[in-house]
Amino acid sequence: MKITKSVLMIAVGLFLVSTAANVSGQRKPKHGPGNPNWGGSAELRQTALNAGYNEGVSAGRKDQQQKEKFDFKDESEYRSATRGYSSSLGDKALYQRYFRSGFEKGYRDGWNGY
Repeated sequence: MKITKSVLMIAVGLFLVSTAANVSGQRKPKHGPGNPNWGGSAELRQTALNAGYNEGVSAGRKDQQQKEKFDFKDESEYRSATRGYSSSLGDKALYQRYFRSGFEKGYRDGWNGY
């Protein structure tokens, strides 16, 4: 009987761990681990990633609602990648690189209904 209870407890524990991993893996955080670091100030990175993500979510939702194909690269905001940019942040090309990274993640989330 003790062996059966032990086995049952282990099985329940494994189930709970795997369930928690699946739930946490369903939605990626907007920012944090997994975001690139190509240099520049923290303010430049966060501003560009936030602006890109927010624009991407909007564009992804819109494309999904209008039954358009999944293609973030055809969006004008993605191509220009300057929303929220100010020269006080630093290098414009670096800002655009971070913006596009955030936009891609946001577009995917918006397309998938997050």
